[in-house]
Amino acid sequence: MKKLEEKQKPVTQTWTQIYAALGVGFVYIVIGLPLWWKTTEVYRVSLPYSDIEELYQAKLKYTVDLEVINFDVQITDVNLTSLSGLLTSLLASKESDICSKYRVNVRQCTQDERVHEKLELPGLDEKLHLEDENQNRYEIYLLPKKLTKPYIGTHHALYLSTKGRELSSVSEDIVHLVKEHFVRESVLTKTFQATKGQNKATRGQKVTQQPDKESMRAVKSNDEYDITFSLVNPQPDILDVQWDIEYGVSYLDPLILKIEQYAKLNIKSQVMYYTGLLRRPKSDEKKGEFYYDMEDLPHTINPLEVKLGSHASNNPTLNFLTYVPSRNQHPLYICQRKGVKVESNSFLSPRWGGIFIYNVPNPGANDTLPVPVSLDMKSVMEVFITQLKLLLNIQSVSPDTVEIADPQNKIISEWELDNWLRYRCIENLGTSASTLKSLAQLLGKIRNMVIQDHIGKLVEEAVSAIKSSHNYLAQGKLDKAFLKSKQAFKASETAFFDPSLLELLYFPEDQKFAIYIPLFLPISLPVIASLYKAFKWIKEQKAKVKQE
Repeated sequence: MKKLEEKQKPVTQTWTQIYAALGVGFVYIVIGLPLWWKTTEVYRVSLPYSDIEELYQAKLKYTVDLEVINFDVQITDVNLTSLSGLLTSLLASKESDICSKYRVNVRQCTQDERVHEKLELPGLDEKLHLEDENQNRYEIYLLPKKLTKPYIGTHHALYLSTKGRELSSVSEDIVHLVKEHFVRESVLTKTFQATKGQNKATRGQKVTQQPDKESMRAVKSNDEYDITFSLVNPQPDILDVQWDIEYGVSYLDPLILKIEQYAKLNIKSQVMYYTGLLRRPKSDEKKGEFYYDMEDLPHTINPLEVKLGSHASNNPTLNFLTYVPSRNQHPLYICQRKGVKVESNSFLSPRWGGIFIYNVPNPGANDTLPVPVSLDMKSVMEVFITQLKLLLNIQSVSPDTVEIADPQNKIISEWELDNWLRYRCIENLGTSASTLKSLAQLLGKIRNMVIQDHIGKLVEEAVSAIKSSHNYLAQGKLDKAFLKSKQAFKASETAFFDPSLLELLYFPEDQKFAIYIPLFLPISLPVIASLYKAFKWIKEQKAKVKQE
């Protein structure tokens, strides 16, 4: 009996060792390794990848309301019904990346409207739109009198002559004018495709559509724009140039108020002395004048730009310079290729601003220096307002085919504002969808990129805003669609350029294992060896039991 107990004692001790080895192995493999893997993995919030792909592939639809109002007594209700059918057919949009939907209403004019029929077109336009607040709704007035050209007012109205014309011809004119001038379908389509194509080019794919000239000239959409007006006087000891910039900026008040809910204009001014256009102009000795060719203009900006001062802002900055030529370069003009002087004597630099050369009379021989000179701010601001509208992409239409009412003190017409909002909205939506798509692809390819919670919230905010903007565009609510598209653009750009995405890019997977293997390998070898011996011993014990 005693011998049997002595024989079982080593076996019991061995099992204790085996259980200890198995316990250590269990803790090491089942608990330790997963815990280490979980605590050292890169934190990545789940993103709505399917929604991003769906929005990128989604077709954009927008709605425009049209109302045709007839003043011609020769056109009956039956004719108007026929005209409505023609317009509906001609305005039907083909399937593409961006589709338009026109809601057409055709009617006879009311007695209150007919009272003003004999007024001239500018007066008629004002009388018919005393309370015009119908955004994204355009009115086409059919007039029986002869017009040299179709007339576009300052509100949302187009005036078209029907005298001696067939309804088919009238309907074709309406469709052409609405699509090409009020809505600018071709520009919208090109813009939407270009905003996606530019992002495709960064991934090595072929660009489907190049951006149009207007979009390359204008600054990108933003919440705020910094505008700086500068007076450049190279010889203050000869000319004491004064400008009433506060009065000049007041010309911009109608534009600032009109777009304040969509974009903010921050305006500053400065006066620069003893500096000028370092590019020497060419001389016309016969006329006693100096001039710059179109080829010289790009070289005149860089020397001035260095002295404009730094702009400590993330907002797009536009510079507008009024340059008073020095006495040895007076008078100074800008000439086109055939030597024809530019009427405004100014030029525009895409996404930068504009320069206006203001020639003042030279001092006389008996004048006391410096001679005081006051600038006509109205002529200065007329040039800069035109340039500002181009740089913000507030586009008008070509006056060759239509007559356009002068907005005068309003600066921007109602239909121009609609045009700008629609353009910017579609630009924002295309850019936002492409940015989110690029971000999703980037995060999918680089697995060790950190995705923090705020990145996930920004992406979800952008996706939600894009969907809302699509819905508002389809409903014809242009202002709400634009505001949502701006929110989507801002959120997507902020997420894409967030610095936290780059935090672990310097620590790739191969370096991680290179650091951890020397730490875990010395610990792992004894554990693996003891587990191997334990399983081997258990196998041997099972074999002995079978033999007995």
